[in-house]
Amino acid sequence: MAIGRRVELAEFLRSDLDAVHAYTSNPEVCRYSTWGPNTLAETEEFLADAMERQPGRIMAAVMMAGKVIGSAAIWRTGETQGAGAMGYTLNQEYWGQGFATEVANLLLKLGFEKLGLTRVEATCDPGNAASIRVLEKSGFRFVQRRMATEPTVGGRKESLVYALKAPESGEGAMDQ
Repeated sequence: MAIGRRVELAEFLRSDLDAVHAYTSNPEVCRYSTWGPNTLAETEEFLADAMERQPGRIMAAVMMAGKVIGSAAIWRTGETQGAGAMGYTLNQEYWGQGFATEVANLLLKLGFEKLGLTRVEATCDPGNAASIRVLEKSGFRFVQRRMATEPTVGGRKESLVYALKAPESGEGAMDQ
C-alpha cells in the first residue's frame, strides 16, 4: 500500500489478531477513542471490517519490521466532493518516536493520490497533546472546536477539528 522510512501500511491478515488485540485491549491506547478497550470478540470484528474492501476507504495495518504496531485509515466522508477524514492508532510501545507522524503522512499520500481527496479532516481530544503535535507536524491547521459526535472512553465532550488541503489545490490548510 505505502512504504515509509520506518513503517509500512499494508493490508490486514487474519493472523494479525493477537498483535491488533495487544493495542486495542489497552485502556491507555483507547483513552481518547470512541471504542475500547476491546474484548477479543470486538477485536475480531474490527479485524474482519478492516479486511473488507470498501470503495472510498483505505484501512491498513501499520507494520514495522514485519510486525503489526497499529492501524490507520483514510476515507471519503461523502459530505462534499473530495472531502475525507483519517485516523490512526499505535501500540503504546511505539508512542513518542515519530511513528504516528510518519503514518499520518503516508495516509495523506494515499488519500490524495488513491482516493482523489482534496481536503482531509482529523479530529482529536483537546487533551491529546501528542495527537495534536502529529497533526500539526503533518501540515494540518486547527479549524474549530465542536461538540464530540460520540463520547470517548475518557469522556470527551468536545473535539478539536484540524484540516489540510491537498498540495495541488494551491492552498495551505483550510480555515473552515
